[in-house]
Amino acid sequence: MRRLGGVLAGVVLAAGSLVAVGAASAGAAPTTLFSSTTAGFTASAATVPAGICFATVVADGGHGGASASLAAGGSSASVSARVTVTPGDHLSVLVGGAGGAGTPNPSGVGGIGGIGGGGGAGVSGASNPAGGGAGGGGGVSAVTSSGGSVLVVAGGGGGGGVGPNPGAGGNGGASGTAGKPDSGSGSTGGAGGTTAGTTGGGGNGGDGSGAFGGGGGGGVTAGGTSLTTGGPGGAGAGGVGGGGGGGGGAAGNAGLPGGVGGTGTGQHGIGSVTGGSNGGDGNGTGGNGGNANQATAANGGAGGGGVGFGGGGGGAGSGAGGGAGYGAGGGGATNAAGGGGSSFAASTSPVIVTSARTGDGQVTITYDPATDSCAAAAVIVTPKFTG
Repeated sequence: MRRLGGVLAGVVLAAGSLVAVGAASAGAAPTTLFSSTTAGFTASAATVPAGICFATVVADGGHGGASASLAAGGSSASVSARVTVTPGDHLSVLVGGAGGAGTPNPSGVGGIGGIGGGGGAGVSGASNPAGGGAGGGGGVSAVTSSGGSVLVVAGGGGGGGVGPNPGAGGNGGASGTAGKPDSGSGSTGGAGGTTAGTTGGGGNGGDGSGAFGGGGGGGVTAGGTSLTTGGPGGAGAGGVGGGGGGGGGAAGNAGLPGGVGGTGTGQHGIGSVTGGSNGGDGNGTGGNGGNANQATAANGGAGGGGVGFGGGGGGAGSGAGGGAGYGAGGGGATNAAGGGGSSFAASTSPVIVTSARTGDGQVTITYDPATDSCAAAAVIVTPKFTG
């Protein structure tokens, strides 16, 4: 991670007073460089003005999708951080999308993952009247420099589970929280993604007790694993996150692994339909999402593509998709919810809380001319005494 040191401010010493050289006037209003609530990627979205060395980024990821059983998707993370920037640099922005809602049986479909690497959800068999599609995982919101340095990542929420006693999706956060299990199925929700320092690990997929395991989330370091039939999440390569693993179905119909970082071209995972579904592509640097299993009923959802971070794990058959993040959440096992994605900021004191937003995420970039200008070079004036 590139670190830019500030330059000492120049001062003039005269008659016992200390005067700043080149300082902006106090009380100047912050200037907005970029602001959007529309999900999608914008290359070179904002150019850092001359003389500005810091900017404040506020980013919220995409909310997790609700299931056909009306289990709520998890909330995303909200990250606020003052980060170091370079004058003239072009900042690229990804606004994460909300995970799609699952639709009910008899022709239920799992929710798609949100734009920005959300994991796709699984669907229960058409003969299950209490079933249908689980919710898709929310995508990440992120800001990067033109050199590829990650400045801020806000994790997405996990999708809600489906079934008689479904659980809610895990929340995005500094580290994501696990998705809730279905209280009657004996399976577990996907684990939340993690962030430690400047590394992010994918959450493990939910355990389906022999079948229907959730896919592991992709990570900047290690991808999450799946204890049963879900595909493992892709590992990072050179600081670039892997894709999420595909969700598993019945024994013998395992989801495929997520790709490692450095492969692919960052789409969301697709919600499951009969015949399984394919994982989303990575975005040039992120790993591809793993494909879902190819069973004819109770299909698993596909893993989300890596977006320079980790793609969310695909939900198992009737399991929910994991939220994307710096370390992505794992997909839920049978009827269980997906885990939330973790977050990151290249700042010594970021504020990371649960987002109050529903739906798609948002990103706003501002600077304050009074406090964010580059300090001038030190100038020492030797006083002259006369008399």
